[in-house]
Amino acid sequence: MPKFAFRLDPVLGHRERIEQERAGEHAQALSDQRVAERLRDDFIARRDEMRSQLTREHAGLDGETLRATYVHLDYLDRTIDAARQRVDACVAEAERARLRLVSAARDRKVLETLKQRRRETFDLDASIADQRELDDLNARLYDRAHPLEGSSS
Repeated sequence: MPKFAFRLDPVLGHRERIEQERAGEHAQALSDQRVAERLRDDFIARRDEMRSQLTREHAGLDGETLRATYVHLDYLDRTIDAARQRVDACVAEAERARLRLVSAARDRKVLETLKQRRRETFDLDASIADQRELDDLNARLYDRAHPLEGSSS
């Protein structure tokens, strides 16, 4: 009995490797996004803590400390804006990486479906061929066991 061979196995392997690469890229993009979000959240927490401290201690601070605190708060606001932009860029990159991963998975799935269907066709053809052989063998055995009654030789 012949063995099933899918001629596009090398292409399927290549597409699986591409999908794995895309999955790694997507994971890296998500990791970068989480790092950017943590950094942004840290800046926000520092700014909020400094604002609450300034509100509590405003009357007891000298002019130079107040000025330096407000300048630092302004710096934190600009840094938070930059961090938000970085998070937005990371989110966009993660989405692009996800779309590339979905596309690669779809390409691989198409070939896997084709392979599965060809395998089913091969199995059906092999089953039909086996059944024909068995039918032929049974017919020969029957002919040997039951010679034609009308012939006398």
